[in-house]
Amino acid sequence: MGRVSRKGRTPEARAFRAERVLDAGMALATRGGYEAVQMREVARIADVALSTLYRYYPSKDALLNAATIMQLDQLRQDLLRRPPRQRTPEGRAAEVLHRAFRAMQYNRGWAHAALSAFHIPKPLDRRPDDAAPLVETSLPTTLADLIALAAWGPSHRTTSAEYRALHMLESLWSSSVISWLNDQMTPEYVEERLRFAAKRLLMPEPEAGK
Repeated sequence: MGRVSRKGRTPEARAFRAERVLDAGMALATRGGYEAVQMREVARIADVALSTLYRYYPSKDALLNAATIMQLDQLRQDLLRRPPRQRTPEGRAAEVLHRAFRAMQYNRGWAHAALSAFHIPKPLDRRPDDAAPLVETSLPTTLADLIALAAWGPSHRTTSAEYRALHMLESLWSSSVISWLNDQMTPEYVEERLRFAAKRLLMPEPEAGK
């Protein structure tokens, strides 16, 4: 098999550049959080033209959100290798939330950057970005997707009520991580809070007459 070119416009070359760009953004975030991620510095570290970087990631928020999707895929792969051991859907959901939080604890700078990008409101006159990401994937795009997969398995048809509960858990997870970053919650309290919420939101309703 011939050697894959890492230059030019081939899909392989684009994928390689995307990996470099996301790695550069995450490295800067690790060093100093959201403020440390500057697009010119990302382009320099990744060895891509600044104009090329902006073509696919119009802002550092777009870049950080793309990196977050890659992180979610790593969590998905971890769940496939080490499935949650809890016996109930709510227990498995809590385990996913805990793993995601512990990943943030390992890299506080990245946690600050990822949560900042996700929660900063966009300008009121901002139109949807026309540019596509460097790599088109079918990766999970929300933590709720992974919670559903772990809680009920791939064949489960998630109901509208379950979706609402999942997105409530995702929002609670985000706010809990922010509170931890701001030293308003201990890690132990965050995990207990998430476990309690998963149990209350996902536990099946008792059947009538029982």
